[in-house]
Amino acid sequence: MLIVGENISVTSKVVGDSLRNKDPEPVINMAKAQKEAGAHYVDVNIGPATKSGEELMQWVVTTIQNAVDIPLALDTKNISAIEAGLQVHKGTAMINSVTGDQDKLDALMPLAKKYNAKIVGIALNEKGVPPDVDSRIEIIMNIVNSALEHGVPLKDLYLDPIVLPVAVLQEQVFNCIEGLKAFKQLKDLMELPEEPRTIVGLSNVSQSSPPELKSLINRTYVTILLSHGLDSAILDPLDRELMHSIKTFDILSNRILYAHSYLDN
Repeated sequence: MLIVGENISVTSKVVGDSLRNKDPEPVINMAKAQKEAGAHYVDVNIGPATKSGEELMQWVVTTIQNAVDIPLALDTKNISAIEAGLQVHKGTAMINSVTGDQDKLDALMPLAKKYNAKIVGIALNEKGVPPDVDSRIEIIMNIVNSALEHGVPLKDLYLDPIVLPVAVLQEQVFNCIEGLKAFKQLKDLMELPEEPRTIVGLSNVSQSSPPELKSLINRTYVTILLSHGLDSAILDPLDRELMHSIKTFDILSNRILYAHSYLDN
C-alpha cells in the first residue's frame, strides 16, 4: 500500500510555527521521521494559504526535498500555490486534492497532466459530502471522465470515498466501505483502459473519539478497507501499531513473503 504521511500540517502548532517563521528544522525532522517509519509520500498541508501561498509552498517543498529524498503531496485550496509547488518539486508529486466541482477539475486536472503528477479525486462537491453511496459514485465518475479528457493516466488518479468520524456519523463510515468497493468496479462499469487507484484520509475515522481509542479504530478500519482493495492511505506512519497492522495484513494476504523479522523491515 502507498502510504502518505499526514503529519506536516498547518493545524499542528509546531508545523504552523515552522511555516510562519520559515524555520526549516521542524518540517525537515518530521519528513525524515515519517520516511524512516515507512511513508512513501509526505503530505504538506499549508492550509488555505491565501496570502503568499505560492512563496510558502515553494519554500516548504524545496526545504524538505533538499534534506530528504521523498516525494510530496501538495495540500492546499490555493490552486496557484499548488502549481508553484509543482514547478520546484523533484520527482512525481501528488496533488491533494480535487473535488467533483467543474471549476476545480478544469484547473487541477491540466496541472496533473502538465507536471506528470498523481492526483487525489474526492467524492465531494459544492453541496458537501454526499449522504449516499450512489451520489459518491456519480461524483467520482465525473472525476474519472475529467482525468480521461485531460490525458491524466488512471494509474495516477487516486479516488477517495471520504472517511468520516465513526463517533459522529457511524453509518457514513460504512458507506465509505461500500463506496470503496464500488470504485474498485469502475474499470468494468465504465469500460476503462485501466483501474484508478483508491485512497482514504484514514485518521478522520477516529476524530472525536477518545485518545485511547484512536489507534485501535484507525488500524481496525484500515484492515477492513485493505480487504476491499484499498491502494493508499493518508495516515500517521509514526503510529507503530498501525504500521504493524498494515504489514501483517500484507503477510496474511500473501502480498509479501513471511519472515519472523517482517516487522523490522
